[in-house]
Amino acid sequence: MKKDNRFWLWGYTLDTVPGPAFYVHGATRCSLETAADYLQVSNVCWMNSLHTMECLNEKQCERLQKYDTVFCGLTHIEHGGEGSGNWELLYKECAAKIAQLSKKFPNIKGAILDDFRSPEGPSKNMTDEDLHVINAALKDVNPELKLYIVHYHTTQDFTQLESCRKDFDGLSIWSWHSTDYFWNALYEDQVRLIRRTYPEKDIIQGQFIHAYGDGSVPQPMDQMKLQCEKIATELDKGRIDGWCALQSGWFCRLSHREQVEYLKNFWNWFRDTRTIL
Repeated sequence: MKKDNRFWLWGYTLDTVPGPAFYVHGATRCSLETAADYLQVSNVCWMNSLHTMECLNEKQCERLQKYDTVFCGLTHIEHGGEGSGNWELLYKECAAKIAQLSKKFPNIKGAILDDFRSPEGPSKNMTDEDLHVINAALKDVNPELKLYIVHYHTTQDFTQLESCRKDFDGLSIWSWHSTDYFWNALYEDQVRLIRRTYPEKDIIQGQFIHAYGDGSVPQPMDQMKLQCEKIATELDKGRIDGWCALQSGWFCRLSHREQVEYLKNFWNWFRDTRTIL
């Protein structure tokens, strides 16, 4: 199989097996690195730090050293739940800590601001200046680092990012609600417009193997297949730069086996049938 750096996995490393992973019901036996090796991807979105900065340590980073690219979640849930404390300072402190670790672990290449300005998220009132401070905290230590923001292109208006475009390097785009109508009638035009509006940004398309926005169930297989078809087309056309599956904690579940195996086989087929001259 040819190496293809456009494929990503989002998830959590486990400290115990079985053990808990955020946004996975009950304990799981699949840690992020196990799932990444199963899918044969070299890029991971490591999200333990989304919930606490205590995990930003050398021991955790050493577990992920074999991957080409690690993006770390910026902490916004800590000590009492979402939105507790001074989240502006929390983001800034976390960005600086990620940057310091990147000096020893050069495969740490960026940070992710999850649920950016989502109406129900802790950054819902974040200003352009707030984002500038976070970006500066990341890059003052290591100018090579990138800041990605999560954007739901089914429920958020991407044109509202124009005023802060200088302070993010990439868009991680997601469809919270998956429908035939969206993927068949709207998706291609949306991606085309996002690419045209932000030609200088990395655009990574996310894919849920667990349908959090549609009843918190395994992604229906008809939607899984439709998503793969449409995302692959945009990747072939070069309008998106990467494809990220979420998340590793579900991979060991019998309830999600069909989704995981379908994705693995699809990605293998895609990577092995594109000639690079």
